[in-house]
Amino acid sequence: MDALRGIAITLVVYLHSADSMSLKFDDLAPIFTEINGYFSPFRMPALMLLSGLLVAGSMRKGAGRYFTGKLSGILYPYVIWSVVSYGLFLYRAHFNGKTPPDFWHSLFFEPMAYLWFIYYIFFYYVIAFFVLRLHWAVSILGSLALYLFLKDTEFDRFIFHLPFFIAGGVLGYHLQAFKHFIERTSWLAVLALIALVGWYVMAYHGMVATGGSYQPISMVLALAMTLVLLRVVTFRWSATVLRPFEWFGRNSLVLFLVHFPVTWVAPVVLTRIVHGNPDVVFPFYFLGVMAVSSLAAVMNNRSKLVSLLFTANLFLNRRAAKRHEERIGNASVASK
Repeated sequence: MDALRGIAITLVVYLHSADSMSLKFDDLAPIFTEINGYFSPFRMPALMLLSGLLVAGSMRKGAGRYFTGKLSGILYPYVIWSVVSYGLFLYRAHFNGKTPPDFWHSLFFEPMAYLWFIYYIFFYYVIAFFVLRLHWAVSILGSLALYLFLKDTEFDRFIFHLPFFIAGGVLGYHLQAFKHFIERTSWLAVLALIALVGWYVMAYHGMVATGGSYQPISMVLALAMTLVLLRVVTFRWSATVLRPFEWFGRNSLVLFLVHFPVTWVAPVVLTRIVHGNPDVVFPFYFLGVMAVSSLAAVMNNRSKLVSLLFTANLFLNRRAAKRHEERIGNASVASK
């Protein structure tokens, strides 16, 4: 699970790295951005489904800890990085003469740039807390019915990813059975993956029609690719290759939050120091973005101060420790 999440987050970092580089270097080879199109039906749906797998474990802790955890680990960093992103928008507006977005409108209604993922995840967790108490069929079919009803509205992206999160939540309650099912899948999964990739390549080049990014056929393709890749990452021979991606998966939130600001700033710097072929520079640029994001993840694990950029747990732990000390003090007074 961690390995697949790591692969998905790496593809997200690559997406924004290639797009930002191409905006500053017109002569960057098109292949670097075209690659992104091949992975578009997999990246975010996979992250949504894998995030949903964590719901069951969180719900077992009770409503109080469940919502406190989501406020601390999702809503809190969303606000922090909304402020960071707004600062970047102001920087761009100052130098490019563009109008920055309204901060409060963006914070509550239209997340800035890449932060829509964190914004959606928070609401998905709230929805899942109530929906997953129903029968699993009601949960999944209800989310699909809602998708079919709203898929051609302005809520298409939100409603397209919801069934993946809910499906992950349902599977989270049967995680061992799901894992056993994936591991029993034969090598035919690899052939299925090849067929899916071939089908999507044809769709990407207009040889077959999909009807758009958030249409039913894209949902089927995304689910199939995710399940097949889950099987591929369980093969023993892949363990060594996937080890770095497992680490990326365990630290995916930090990598996600940090990488985008880096992809905004770095190309601006590169335009001033790179005068050669950008095709040669791009691989080093992408690896640099991954390195900076990974360094932030390492610092998050080692520094309480840095962790305040990604979670409010430090504040919560202090409050919990203070309450614990007060209880001990009150018990001591009572015993006297």
